[in-house]
Amino acid sequence: MVHNSPAVTQCHHHENSVTRTPLSVVKFLELCLSICCTYFHFYSFSDDDLVTEFIATGTFCGFCIILTAVMAGYLMKAQINKRIMLFYSLLGSALFLTSGVFIIQSWERAFRTRTRDLAMTKGVVSIINGVIFLMDTIFTFRQKK
Repeated sequence: MVHNSPAVTQCHHHENSVTRTPLSVVKFLELCLSICCTYFHFYSFSDDDLVTEFIATGTFCGFCIILTAVMAGYLMKAQINKRIMLFYSLLGSALFLTSGVFIIQSWERAFRTRTRDLAMTKGVVSIINGVIFLMDTIFTFRQKK
C-alpha cells in the first residue's frame, strides 16, 4: 500500500499541472494583449475625451501589473485563490469591454490618420481581450477546486 502512494501523488501532481496549464496560457495571452493595448494607447493618446482616456489608461496599465503578478505566481507554483481569480477576470472583462467600446465611439468620426487607425486597433484589441477575460471567468468558475 505504501508503494502505491507515490504513484497516486505523482498522478495527482501531474493532474494539477495539466489543469493549470490552459489557464496560465490564457493569462499569458491576456497579458500580451494588455501590453499591446498599452503600446497602442501610448501612440494614440488624445486628451479630447478624458474620461475614455482615464478608463483606458487605468485598465491597460493596471492589468499589465495585475497579470504580471499572476504570471509570477504561476511560475512560482503559488496557489491563487479561485475567488480572487474570478474577481479579476470579471473586472478585466468589464473594464476592457468598456474601454474598447468607449475608444471606438470616441474615434469613429475622426479623420483617417495613423493615430486614428492605432486608436481603432486599440479599441478592437481591448474588446477582444474583454471577451477572453469573460471566457476566462467562465472557465475559472467551472474549474474544480
